Amino acid sequence: MRYSDRVTLHKVLGRAYDPSVGKTVVEVDEGVTLSCNTSPISLERVKVIFGSLDKQITTVRLQRPYKHEVDKAVINGNKYNVLRHVPYRSESVLFLEGVSEWT
Repeated sequence: MRYSDRVTLHKVLGRAYDPSVGKTVVEVDEGVTLSCNTSPISLERVKVIFGSLDKQITTVRLQRPYKHEVDKAVINGNKYNVLRHVPYRSESVLFLEGVSEWT
């Protein structure tokens, strides 16, 4: 398995309403960038695992177990919410949902 992609993992520090933008802004830490293997999940499998077809789910596999809490991720400038983090003994697997902006 090739770990040729890069993912930046973030933890949410807080949320605050920004009147100049007119939206709630999510504040995240500066993040940790790790090498990973990314692969999208097919629509049939998304329906079986998550119960709906309208989600864009990506699987991210890390070489080492990641023991810290993670809420958000960025891959190639695209933002993702972390749906599930599965820490195995030798690696970590993250299920990410693609979003246009963090909420």
